[in-house]
Amino acid sequence: MSGNVATASSVRWIAAPVMKRISSTFGKLTQKKQVVITNSVMSLVHSVVVGGMGAYVFMYPGEVLPTKLWYDSPAVRYTGCIFLGYTVADLLVMATHPAQYDFMMLVHHLMSVFGIVAGTVVPVLPYCSNLVFLQELSTPFVNLRIILYELGQKTSLLYKLNGVLMLVVFFSCRLATIPLWFQLSPLMETGELYTVGTALLITIFGCMPVVSVFNLYWFSKMCKGAYRILSRG
Repeated sequence: MSGNVATASSVRWIAAPVMKRISSTFGKLTQKKQVVITNSVMSLVHSVVVGGMGAYVFMYPGEVLPTKLWYDSPAVRYTGCIFLGYTVADLLVMATHPAQYDFMMLVHHLMSVFGIVAGTVVPVLPYCSNLVFLQELSTPFVNLRIILYELGQKTSLLYKLNGVLMLVVFFSCRLATIPLWFQLSPLMETGELYTVGTALLITIFGCMPVVSVFNLYWFSKMCKGAYRILSRG
């Protein structure tokens, strides 16, 4: 996991010189805005990898099924390590750069660390872990929006097109997948689900509902933003 923290941090460190080459505007921005952009680049790269692996396992599940309680999936376990490494790196950024602090995101990250540790230490319910990774497919669009906004590209066609894709993918991966968690019902009826341990039960019945509420809140803000842009014509 420490290697993945270092990798995520390295991406953020490399992001600054790369952004200076890509955009002449980047070097003219305040330090605060540069930190926002480099952190968004780190998150974008991480989410492409994690979301992509999550999508692959979702489309080609093999034994990663909602009815499979105990199964050690190397793909899911390694994706969890990457996810955990990035999340810890982002928490360190929040701790060292107050401008990056956001209470809801802090809570989200802490619950993510708790849930992923619980799901990777013990090879149980890989299907549910992968549903979390699948949600990361929407994050690149969120990050690209932040980057374009900070670079003054709010009126560009790319910004508007990315906004549409962000809405569609965010809904598809984070909200439309909520009912899939009810596939655990047969395991609840047999009582097998309650053998997974306290940490995972807290994640399933405590953390995930809270994350779903967060996603609904963030999606409502995205819809309001889209409405304001469309209403201005």
